[in-house]
Amino acid sequence: MLPLLGIFFVIAFPAGASLNPGGILSFYINDDDLNTSHRGIDEISTSGLLEFTINGIPIQGPSKIVETDLDSGVFVGRLNIPSTINGRPLQQGDTLVIKYNDKSDYSGNPTTTSKSIAVTKHSTSFSTSAKNIRIGQQFQVKIYDPDFNLDSREVDNIPLNLIEFRTENGVRVTLDNKAFDAKTTTLRETGKNTNLFVVSVKMPKEIDGKRLKIGASAQLKFTDTTTPSRTTEILKTDIKIGLR
Repeated sequence: MLPLLGIFFVIAFPAGASLNPGGILSFYINDDDLNTSHRGIDEISTSGLLEFTINGIPIQGPSKIVETDLDSGVFVGRLNIPSTINGRPLQQGDTLVIKYNDKSDYSGNPTTTSKSIAVTKHSTSFSTSAKNIRIGQQFQVKIYDPDFNLDSREVDNIPLNLIEFRTENGVRVTLDNKAFDAKTTTLRETGKNTNLFVVSVKMPKEIDGKRLKIGASAQLKFTDTTTPSRTTEILKTDIKIGLR
C-alpha cells in the first residue's frame, strides 16, 4: 500500500502491478491538498489533474479518483488499458506514463510529477500437483500467468475450456467437461494480484462413455492468447493415469 508522505504528493502502483493489454491498472495519488472534506470520502475529477499516455499517445483515463478512506488523503483510480495503440497491439517495452498536475505543492507553487510502467515479457508456467494420477484422485491444475491478472484489485479467472485433456487412446475434451467434477467453474486466482490460478479436478473413470485406460499416458494443453504481442502460446504437461 502507498505510504503516507505528509505534505508531499506521489503517484504509486500496487506492489507487483503489471501493464496488461486489455486489463485494468489501479494507481494511487497521495496528496493531502485533495482531502477537502475531512469527515467524508472525497471524489476528485481528473480533468486537468491527470494525463495518461502510452508511448506519448494520449489515452482515455478515468473521470475521477476516489479517496481510499475517511481523511486519508490517498486516492485510487482505475485505468482501462487498451489492447492496441494506433492500431498496433501493445507489446513488450510499450510504456504508460501518468502525469499529475499539482496546482499547489508544499511551497505553494504549481508543479507536475509522473510515474511510468512498461509492458514486460512474462514467463507463463503450467503444471499439475501430481504426475501419476489415480482414477478418482483429486488433483490441482495450476497456471502462473500475469496476462490473465486483468485487475490487480480483484480475483481473476481463466476459463476451463482453455485447457485440453487428451489420452493416447483418443479421448480429447476440455476441463469444463463435467466428468472432471471441477470444484470451481474456472481456474481462480489464488488472491488479488497473485498471478497464480488453480482448479481442483478429479481423474474420471470414463469420459463421454469412453473408459480411461489405467497406465496410459495423457496430456494437458493450455492455449494462451493473452500475450502482449497477441500471439498464441501453447503449454503442455504430461501425466500418467495410475492405479487406484
